[in-house]
Amino acid sequence: MDANSQGAAELLKALMRTAARFSEMGRSVSRDFFPHVRVEPVSDLAGPAVRLGAALALPGHDLVFETAVGVGDGTFSVRGDLVLDGEEEILVLPSVEIADPVACADLLDRYADELLTPARWHVQRLLESCEADTE
Repeated sequence: MDANSQGAAELLKALMRTAARFSEMGRSVSRDFFPHVRVEPVSDLAGPAVRLGAALALPGHDLVFETAVGVGDGTFSVRGDLVLDGEEEILVLPSVEIADPVACADLLDRYADELLTPARWHVQRLLESCEADTE
């Protein structure tokens, strides 16, 4: 396998790993906070960028975790964000352009880590805020 094919395979594995990680986080959070949290996958494989993530529906709020990988002229771009209620950007990871697909895969893994690590904390905070509002 040549270097380009190997790089493409690594990037494909990273995309599949990212989708699986978001899916697992969504299931876990939904299960732990049942019945207050519902999860839907973010999976858009058509268009200018591959979008992967999870959308969590909480009482009165939506929390969307998303990564995106785009392909340009000889480069890949990676970005990530966490958005509350479609408006408030809680975490924005910068769009980075990379020519090497293996480095792109590594960055995608890192961005997924940065989005997933505080997920449970954000959900807990929002649910506590909802409980305080109803008291």
